[in-house]
Order: sequence, then structure tokens, then C-alpha cells
Amino acid sequence: MKKLPSVQNCSAQSQKGNALLYSMLALVLGGIGVAVGVQQYQDAERSASVQSTVGEVNTIIGAAKQNFGQYGYDGLTTAIAVGSQVIPQSMANGVEAVNRFGQPVNLVLTTPGSGTATLTYEGVPSNVCTSVVNGTQALARAVTVGTSAAKPLDGLVNLAELATGCTSRSAVTIAWTIGRT
Repeated sequence: MKKLPSVQNCSAQSQKGNALLYSMLALVLGGIGVAVGVQQYQDAERSASVQSTVGEVNTIIGAAKQNFGQYGYDGLTTAIAVGSQVIPQSMANGVEAVNRFGQPVNLVLTTPGSGTATLTYEGVPSNVCTSVVNGTQALARAVTVGTSAAKPLDGLVNLAELATGCTSRSAVTIAWTIGRT
């Protein structure tokens, strides 16, 4: 005659199964929590990068207009902009400047007699490009992203050109043309 399992053995096996099930559930929920946390961190980091870059660009453009606009930007070079602290001291590297992405920043006369200057930021990551242009375009007469005219001279932002320029490479160059209309 076959011996039936005791009630204690069934209960112990059931408890082991429940413990395994709860452990697996805890791991799944923990993994979801970590994934959400990582995504929120990345979003916050991106937002901080955008805001910092927009602040830098707006500061440089405002200071350039105030200090050099009255002279039509004639003779303006990056070295002069760095020396006069139109480009903030924190970005200065001797007579050159670098942005938060470790790439060159230049502020120069566009064309002699044009009354405009061009500020360029190299190496802007494509995932922040559109937000940076949107946050800064109001102070510029024109904005170019790579070879795309995101904002033609004295025009409005062309969303198709902006998207094309910002997604053309993993890091792009943005150029703002500033000056009198």
C-alpha cells in the first residue's frame, strides 16, 4: 500500500513554492523600479544640459549685442569676445572657448560691413539640438544647423529643416547669426 504524503510535507512544499513566487515578483518589480529611475535620471540630465546650453547661448548673444552691436561687430574675433568676457570666463581656454560638450565656440564678424556676427557651437548632441534652437532662436536673425537653414535670415523657424539638421549626425554644429535688421 502506498503511503500518502503528510500534511506537514505538503505545507512545506507549498511554502517553498510561494517563497519562490514572491521572490521572483520582487525581482520583477525591482527591475521595473530601476528602469523607471534610470529613465527619469536621463530625462533630468538632458533637461539640465538643454537649460545650461540655452543659458550660455542667450548670455553670449545678449552680451555681444550690448558690447559690439553698436560697432556693427567690425573686427570681432573669438579672442576679443573671450578677452572682453562676452564669452563667459568659465568657457575660456586661453583666447579660445569651449562649450559644455568640450567642443569649440566661436564668435566672429560674419562678413565685413554686414553688421552681423556669427556664434557657432560645435558638437551639440542631436538629442538636445531641437530644444537648444527653440530656446535661443528668438535672439538670432538666422540659425543654421549643420547645412540646414533652420531659421532663414529674418524668417521663422522651418521645422522640417530644423529636424533634418538636428538628426543628420549624432553631434551637430549650430550657428546663430546676430545683428541689426
